[in-house]
Amino acid sequence: MECTAESCKIEGMQSCACGSDKSYEQCCGCDTVDPIEHAMAAWHKAFFAAHHEALAERMRKRIETAYGPTLDKSADAVFEAVGKVWSSMLTQSEAKKELASKLQKIFSETSRR
Repeated sequence: MECTAESCKIEGMQSCACGSDKSYEQCCGCDTVDPIEHAMAAWHKAFFAAHHEALAERMRKRIETAYGPTLDKSADAVFEAVGKVWSSMLTQSEAKKELASKLQKIFSETSRR
């Protein structure tokens, strides 16, 4: 889909068609007709995204070393609690389906009379 600033405004698009979360006016360069400029902007964006990922990976290793056991215990506690919530949701869902089935039967019996 080709999108100009005007057509994006008309169609009510909140972000650029290239997939970035920037507004069309602040886009990474997909509005340019020069493919070289577009490629340069895309590579620039990719470099900084990869750089951020590399930093995060290094930090992740250190966090795992320093806090791994604590994070594991925390994850276990959260998993246990969310598991209980999930089980409760399934029970509620079954109760609602059972009620719906009973009401369907009651109403269909009533309509036959």
